[in-house]
Order: sequence, then C-alpha cells, then structure tokens
Amino acid sequence: MKKIAPFCSAVLIIFTGGCLPLPRERPAHFAVAPKADANFPNRLAVLPFGNSSGNPDGSIILRALVVRKLEQDLGFTLQRMDETDATIRDRTLSGPEIPLQVVLARQDPAILARWLGVEGLLHGKLIDYTKAKVTIYERSHVKAHFWLTDAAGKKLWDTVKDSEEGALAAGSTSIESHVSGGGIPPEALDKMRRSELSEEAYNLVEDAFSGFPRRN
Repeated sequence: MKKIAPFCSAVLIIFTGGCLPLPRERPAHFAVAPKADANFPNRLAVLPFGNSSGNPDGSIILRALVVRKLEQDLGFTLQRMDETDATIRDRTLSGPEIPLQVVLARQDPAILARWLGVEGLLHGKLIDYTKAKVTIYERSHVKAHFWLTDAAGKKLWDTVKDSEEGALAAGSTSIESHVSGGGIPPEALDKMRRSELSEEAYNLVEDAFSGFPRRN
C-alpha cells in the first residue's frame, strides 16, 4: 500500500485540481442584448482592428466575427469589410504598404463616417492573446477593446473584455460549428480554420456584445 501512495496522490492532484485549476464551464447562452432606440445608428462599418497580441491573424479573425455578430445576430446593416478598406485607402491616398491601422490613427471618426456613408463606426483592438499548455491542461487568455462612435464622432458604447479560459488539451470545437450560417469572408474563414485563436475569439465576441443594443 505504501508503494502506490505516491501514484495515487499524483492522480488526485491532476483530477481534483490540486496544482492546476479545473476549466470553467462557459454559460450555454449569453445575456440578451437590450433593444436599440430609434436614434441609435443602424448603418455601421467595422474598421480594421488594431493588434498588439502577437497573433498576426487575430485582429482579422476578431473583426470578421464582430461583423457577423452585428449583422446576423443583432440585426444591423453592415458595410462589407473590403468596401470599408478600399474607401479608406482611396480617400487617404494610401498604398497597401501602409497598414490601415496606421492610416486610421490619423483620421477623425466623424470624417471617416462621412467618407464611408455610415451612421456609426465600430472600432476595436486585440490587446492580448496567450496560450500555455501544461501536460494535459491548456489555459488561454484573450483581451480586447471595442467601442462605437456615431456620425459626429461621439462615443456611444465602450467595453473591454478580459477573459480567461481553461480546458483539457483534447482538441477544440470546430469554429465552423459556430459560424455555419455564413457571414464570414472566405479569407477570414480560412484563417479561422488554421488559427488557435478562433474558439477564444468567438467566445470573447459573444460575451462582449451581449450588452450591445440590438435591432432585431
């Protein structure tokens, strides 16, 4: 009995969370968003997101998920991302060698809204994304900032989400099971399939926009 005690202790540590925190279960449904009033912007453009996370595709994935969330789930009218990007480059005479995030940093939101012909601009930045794996356990940390400005450049909504998830390292849910209804451009969907960020980014968007006013 003495010989197997260390082994039993090791098993108990792993499966009871003695050394590693057990994964938290995510709620099956997020809170229902409040109804937007008549003066809330309806025609929106989601600007290219900033990215300081170290994940090169993270901001592209996050932006596509936000566009899908606003259009399909919350009922807003969204400008296509490629149209938004092309208009900004055309208006600012900036070539592809200059990142759009750099171009946007020098522009006034009210002027951008007028150029794009929209009533509101959704801004965003992916701040952090890290993933650590210890034996059979993984922990992911995602942080992002989102805010909405109206046609006059006034900030109407703002949220920073800092989520942390844990899970047994036995594979993750396919992102396509979440976005099966479409609404994701092929290029962004391809990045989602290949990125370890996709599942965490989807959950973060669902959480962040649970309090965003809805049109439908």
